[in-house]
Amino acid sequence: MITRLRHGFAVAALSIVCMLMGVFTSFAANSNGELDPINGSVISGWAVDTDNPDKSASVVLYVYTDGTTEAKELAKVTADQYRSDLKDSLGNGNHAFSYTVNWDSLEGSSFIIEGYVETASGKNRIYGSPQYSKKETAKADVKSTSNGPAGDKSTPAPASSAKGTKGAYLGKFQTTAYCNCSQCCSGGHKLTYSGTVPTANHTVSADINRYPIGTKLMIGDNVYTVEDIGTNVVDNKLDIYFDTHQQALDYGLKTVDVYAVE
Repeated sequence: MITRLRHGFAVAALSIVCMLMGVFTSFAANSNGELDPINGSVISGWAVDTDNPDKSASVVLYVYTDGTTEAKELAKVTADQYRSDLKDSLGNGNHAFSYTVNWDSLEGSSFIIEGYVETASGKNRIYGSPQYSKKETAKADVKSTSNGPAGDKSTPAPASSAKGTKGAYLGKFQTTAYCNCSQCCSGGHKLTYSGTVPTANHTVSADINRYPIGTKLMIGDNVYTVEDIGTNVVDNKLDIYFDTHQQALDYGLKTVDVYAVE
C-alpha cells in the first residue's frame, strides 16, 4: 500500500496526473527493499543497493520504542540470503536478510522497526514499518493457555473496538477514504505501510512526520490508529480505511474535527 490514489469522480484523472508528475516517489524507495511482518523474534526482509545490485547490501535496522519519534540503532545485517521469490527480479536472489531479536532485552513494550540500505551516497529507506508488542504477545500466550490449542473459536476483540478519552483538539482535517482494491491502492500491496492488515473503523493513513505510526486519533466517537501513508496525505489530511470501494465512495470528501487520544 505504498502509494494511494484518491477515489471518486477523479480516480482515473488523478492516476494519470500523478504518474505524469512523478509523485510516486515511494516506488523508488520500495526498490531498495522491503521489511516483512515480524514473525515472533525474527525481523526479516530483502534489500538491494541499486547502485551495486550484484553485491550484498548492508542494512541498518532501527527501533522506535513506545511511540517515541527518536529511533535507536538495533542491528546491522547483510542481505545475502537466498529467497526464491527474488530470483527473477533481483539476479541470483541472494538479497534477503533476517535478524533474531530478544525483545525482553529491550526496554519498553511496543516497538516499530525501520530499515535502511547503506550505500556510497548515504542511507536509503526500505519499505515497511512492522510492529511488535510484548503486551499483545503476552495476551495471545494467555489466551492459548486458557482456551486450549490454537484454532479454537476464542478470538480477541477486534482492533476496531478500541476506546479512548478525547484529548487535545488537533484541528479541522480534510479526510478521504480508501479500500484495498486496485483503484485505491497501487503496487499490489495488501498490507499497510506499517506492515499490518488494514481494518475498517481502525486504520487511518496520515502524515507520519506529524503523526507517527501508532498515533491514536479520535474522529467523532471512533478511535483510529495511524498505520498507513499516502502520496497526498500530508499536513492536516487523513485517509480512512473502509472494507469496500463503495463504502469509500459513499464517504467522499469530508472536513472533520480531530482530537488526540488520552
